[in-house]
Amino acid sequence: MLYNKEIDNNILIQFIILYALNKADELVAYGDLLNLVLENCNIRYTDFQLALDNLVNTKHAEGLITGKNIQKFRITEKGKNLKDIITRRIPVYLREPIEESVRKLLHDERLRNAVRGKISAVSPNEYTAECELYDADNTRLMSISLYAGSREQAEQTVKYFKNNSEIIYERVLEAFSPDAKIED
Repeated sequence: MLYNKEIDNNILIQFIILYALNKADELVAYGDLLNLVLENCNIRYTDFQLALDNLVNTKHAEGLITGKNIQKFRITEKGKNLKDIITRRIPVYLREPIEESVRKLLHDERLRNAVRGKISAVSPNEYTAECELYDADNTRLMSISLYAGSREQAEQTVKYFKNNSEIIYERVLEAFSPDAKIED
């Protein structure tokens, strides 16, 4: 934490939370939001919690429960409308570390979710393996749907893809290269 003086101004704390949510521009788990704010600003937990509750009550932010029973937050349109005011009111020595922490959080989260695979039923006893690969910017690099026949084969295909996605991606690129030699 670069700034050591305790921040106890409730409005500034709310602005800091909205700023972090706006920079993330996607759902942020409660624990991640708490860490983003408390690690970069000297704010007491109770002040943080009161400010977050107020933002939700005034509909500047909203909290959602995801499938894993994890509470996540995002800025609302009402909150985004305050973007210019918020940016002017938060000193640069607070904004910059928050921005860096948000970038790191999103980068790490996207890398954890870069390789995706699922199994889809085509008909009874017939399945496909749906495999996708993303980069750290959440750009889809590859999407492959393979008919696998049995569920077991589809599961094996997804597992293999998840464990070897980089090699598979390289080989697919090589196969589509103009210099690729395809043997009969």
